[in-house]
Amino acid sequence: MFNLKGRVLEPSAGKGNIVNYIESKSNRSLKVDVIENDPELASFLVGSGRSVVWSDFLTFETYREYDSIVMNPPFSADDKHLLHAINIASKQLTKDCEIYAIINAETIRNPYSTSRKELSRLLELHKAEVKIVSHAFSNAERKTDVEVALIYLKVCRNDASEELYRRTVEAVKSTDRQEAETLTTALSTFVSKHEVQERLDDISRLIAEYEQAVKLIREAYKAQKCKSEFMDYISKMNDGKLYTPYNNPAVDYEEEIQKLRLTYWGLILRTDKFMKMLTAEAREKLNRQLDSASDLEINATNVHMLLQAMAANSSEMLVSSVVSMFKKITSYSRRVYSSNIHYYNGWNTNESYKIGKKIIYPFFTTFGDWDMGVRDCSFKSVDYRIKEFIYDLLKAFEPFRKVNYDFNIRGKGEFENDILHFKIFKKGTIHVWFKDLDTLNKINYVCGRKFNWLPTDDELRNDPKAREYVAKEFGDITLNMNRLLQE
Repeated sequence: MFNLKGRVLEPSAGKGNIVNYIESKSNRSLKVDVIENDPELASFLVGSGRSVVWSDFLTFETYREYDSIVMNPPFSADDKHLLHAINIASKQLTKDCEIYAIINAETIRNPYSTSRKELSRLLELHKAEVKIVSHAFSNAERKTDVEVALIYLKVCRNDASEELYRRTVEAVKSTDRQEAETLTTALSTFVSKHEVQERLDDISRLIAEYEQAVKLIREAYKAQKCKSEFMDYISKMNDGKLYTPYNNPAVDYEEEIQKLRLTYWGLILRTDKFMKMLTAEAREKLNRQLDSASDLEINATNVHMLLQAMAANSSEMLVSSVVSMFKKITSYSRRVYSSNIHYYNGWNTNESYKIGKKIIYPFFTTFGDWDMGVRDCSFKSVDYRIKEFIYDLLKAFEPFRKVNYDFNIRGKGEFENDILHFKIFKKGTIHVWFKDLDTLNKINYVCGRKFNWLPTDDELRNDPKAREYVAKEFGDITLNMNRLLQE
C-alpha cells in the first residue's frame, strides 16, 4: 500500500502503530511528524523519540509541507479529519500531497451530513481510490467488525494558471476598436483577407499574454525584493545571526523581461506566410532586423509601427531573397561549373550572366544512398543541406507564382514537381532542370536590373536595340517587372 518518501504526517498517532509500520516499509530518510490528542499517548510518543507537533488535528495549521498524510482518524469524526487533511494538502505551494486514510465505510456510503457531502465531492474531484474492506479490525487491540474504507487520493498543488489564462484571453475581446482597425490595415500586407481576423486575434492574444506575464514577473520580483530587504533588516536586529541568501533581483528582472519581450516580438512579427517566402539568407537578415526591435515595448502602437515598416520593405525583402539565390547559383560562373551560365551577348556595355534552364551546383562533399532519399523513397529523407538548397530555389519563385514544395520521386536521388526537377550525384553535385521557364525569365530580369546589367528605362524607351534584346532574352515581361522593382 505504501510507497512513502520525504516528510509524512500521521495526525492520529495513538501508540505509533501506523508510524512503526510505514517506517518498516520505507527507507531511513523518511521524516515523520505525529499528532496525538491524548496527553498520556503523546508523552509516550515523545519518550519513544517521535516528533509530536500538535495535539488536536482539527485545529492544526502549519507552514511545513508534507509529501504524504497517513491517517486512521476516530470513526466518530472521520469525515471532518479527512476534510481537514485535504484542506492542508490543498494549501501547499511546493509539493503534491498523497493521502492514505482508513475511515468508516458508512461515511462514504451514507453522505447525509454537510461535511460528508463535501467529502464525497472532494474525493470525486481528486479522483480518489476507495476500497471497502470487511473485518479489517477483528484481531486488533480494539476489536470491531465495522466495515472500513481504504482511501487513497493525491492532492496536487493549486494551479491557477488555467483560470488566469482564461481571464487574460477574455480581456482580449474588449480590445479597442480603433486599435483593431489599425492593426487590420497593417496585417493586410502579409496575410489574405480571410486570414486577417484570425491573425488579429492572435496578435491581440499575444499582447495580452505578454502584459499578464510581465505583471506576474514584476509582482514576483517585488515580493523577492521585499523579502530580501526584510530578512536583511531582521538579521541586523538580531546581530547578524539570521541566514540571508544572496540575490540580485534587479539584474535578473531586466534579463527576464528582455528574454520574454524578444520571444513575443518573434511570435507577433515572424508571420509564417511571409517568412516562408524568403530564402534562408533573407530570413536571417529579417530576423536580425526583428531582433533589434526587441527593446521596443510590446503594445498595439508599436506592433502597428513595425508591421508598417515590414510592409514598406516587403517588396525589397522579396527581391533581396530572389537576388541572394541568384548570386548563390551563379557564384561558380568562372569555375569549372561555367555550364551554369549563359552570358549576355546582346547588350554590348555589360558582360553579365543569367540562370540557364539547367544548373549544376556543387556541395564540396560526397553523398551516400541515405542522403539521396532511399531510406523511405521520398524527398523527406533527403539530406537537410540538399533540401535547404532546393527550398531556397523554390522561394525565388514565390514573388511571381504559387509554389508547391512537394516532390514526386523519379528515380534514385531524382525528384520533380511542377517548377523543376533535380538529380543528386554521389560525387557531391546536384543537377537542376527548370520546367517553369517563364518565371525563370522573370527572376533573371529582376536580378539583371538589380545588378544594373540590363538597359535602363530610358534606354528601353529610346533604343530599339535595347528593347529587341530584352524581348529576345526575357519575353514581354518588362512592364510588370519594372513595377515590382519600383514598389
